[in-house]
Amino acid sequence: MKNAILRFSALTIIVIIFCAAKITFSQNRDVKQIPVVISNDTLFFIRSNIGPFTAEQRVNEIVGKVNSIIKNDGNADSIKAEEYSGYTNIILNNKIILSVTDADAELAGRKRSDLSKELLTILIEKINTEAEHYSNKSLIINGAITLGLLILLGLILWLLTKIFPRAYAFIESLEGKLFRSIKFRDLEIISAENISSFFIILLKGIRLFISLLLFYALIVYVFGLFPWTKNINIRPLLRGSILSIALIISTYVILKSVYASLKAISNKSSSWKGSLIKSVRIKNLEVISEERILEQVRFGLRILKFVLTIIIAYFFFTLLFSFFEFSNNWAATLINYIIDPLFSVVNSFIKYLPSLFTIIVIVFVTRYILKFIKFIFNELERGTISFQRFPPEWADPTYKIVRFLFLAFAAIIIFPYLPGSDSPAFQGVSVFLGILFSLGSSSAIANMVSGVVITYMRPFKIGDRVKIADTMGDVIEKTLLVTRIRTIKNVDVSIPNAMVLGSHIINFSSSAKDKGLILHTTVTIGYDVPWKKIHELLKSAAKSTEYILEKPEPFVLQTSLDDSYVSYELNAITDKPGVMAKIYSDLHQNIQDKFNEAGVEIMSPHYSAVRDGNQTAIPDEYLPKGYTPKPFRIFPFGDLLGKKDEPGKE
Repeated sequence: MKNAILRFSALTIIVIIFCAAKITFSQNRDVKQIPVVISNDTLFFIRSNIGPFTAEQRVNEIVGKVNSIIKNDGNADSIKAEEYSGYTNIILNNKIILSVTDADAELAGRKRSDLSKELLTILIEKINTEAEHYSNKSLIINGAITLGLLILLGLILWLLTKIFPRAYAFIESLEGKLFRSIKFRDLEIISAENISSFFIILLKGIRLFISLLLFYALIVYVFGLFPWTKNINIRPLLRGSILSIALIISTYVILKSVYASLKAISNKSSSWKGSLIKSVRIKNLEVISEERILEQVRFGLRILKFVLTIIIAYFFFTLLFSFFEFSNNWAATLINYIIDPLFSVVNSFIKYLPSLFTIIVIVFVTRYILKFIKFIFNELERGTISFQRFPPEWADPTYKIVRFLFLAFAAIIIFPYLPGSDSPAFQGVSVFLGILFSLGSSSAIANMVSGVVITYMRPFKIGDRVKIADTMGDVIEKTLLVTRIRTIKNVDVSIPNAMVLGSHIINFSSSAKDKGLILHTTVTIGYDVPWKKIHELLKSAAKSTEYILEKPEPFVLQTSLDDSYVSYELNAITDKPGVMAKIYSDLHQNIQDKFNEAGVEIMSPHYSAVRDGNQTAIPDEYLPKGYTPKPFRIFPFGDLLGKKDEPGKE
């Protein structure tokens, strides 16, 4: 029992010692070590605080004081260590450089006296070493080395100016010998001049690279010679600057080469007509001409130029930002701006594929259903298929209406499968566009509805001579929005269908083929001419007119018996309403001729009160030979003489 207690106690002590050692090791491992760095050289580490001063603050004080000693006097012989209770001071001229405490020694696992001597030795050696760099002898030697390197660099650059021009001339001499044009059949792809120019540009790039490399090596080496600049880490900045210069020049050369190549291709494309560029024909029909294809090729080259410029600019800025530490994150950010959206687009596209296939199937089915519907209505228009009370001219507008309704139905089915169709933004835009369409298309909708109504009313067809409101002419086009009429003066008038539907429509052609169109004109003749004679003359004039039908015969209506004359209306029938104006003109000419030949004057009888003594209005060629006007008859003179005029005497 006693032995068991002893074993348990020993085991407990071992566990406690192990845990304490583990905790101590963990604490030592977690102690923060701050390096003391002088001229890019780590001398030792500070691990503990002194009172309110942290390890970082102690390191800053030590570095500042040591650099001050190096730059000012550099006398390290007077540095010494003074022991005190609990700490040791390393001082120079009564100024404390470093204090070594028991905590420092404990954390270092050394005695304080040994640690103080080691640190004193390190500081003296470093100060003496750095002080040599600030000596006049060292500065003179380093200055001489710098001057010699500059002279050597100038000599190398001078040699480059002598060697490389000869290399350029040698490459130009190989043009046509070693460097020959690259051709495809009879088409020159790359000329020998372009090949030699490429190698010359390559040599210029090598020359530039050598020059920049020499400058880089010289500046880095010279900065390391002098104590004021050796601590400056100029390599990243200098390397970034040199790479930036090389990148700018390379980008300029690449852009210039790309632009020159595209311009050369554009200039040579004219010579490709008939060889590489040929018109697209289907049998004897030219679908796309060579000129059109050439325009598309040049347009594609302009787009390619723009795309290549964007790509080159993107990589230029990405590489430029990556050359410097302060902008290195910018390059990654710029790359992510492109890569992240691309991945997002690709992922969205992959997820959208099932809906896309559904839309493709719907479009495919809709297309062939519309082809079948178009076939049916084409046959209705040709008359091979007919329905009672469905005229052939209804086929085209009815097909358009059915196609619109079917496409609207297909759009309703497709809409839920569109990307973003369920998003509030998409729905808001749809509602907004719907409001705009409804507000801005009220007149258009009215014209479309009127066009549909007119189509099925069938008030006229293409080619009919009509009069709509004040416009008369032939119908040349009917659409859902407007009806176009060409007048006899060859003026095309577009009338909105809403106005057509709201106006009276006179169709001169609808019954002309079957029943004929009655043209009518009116003349007024005095009561002194027999009406039968007037009827004969008017009918004879109508029969002598071209495009007037013989059957049914022309007829005359006496429309009124006025105070001084009778109104005679001639009615003649024609089946050519398209030349109505010419028929009227010829008819009026024939009426004049017939009446003049018969000696009947077409003149308002109101004139007869002042006609005595004047020549008649009939043309001279129709007057009888020896014709003389009647004398004036003045009855009042007989009354003045006391005589009465006898009837029949003048």
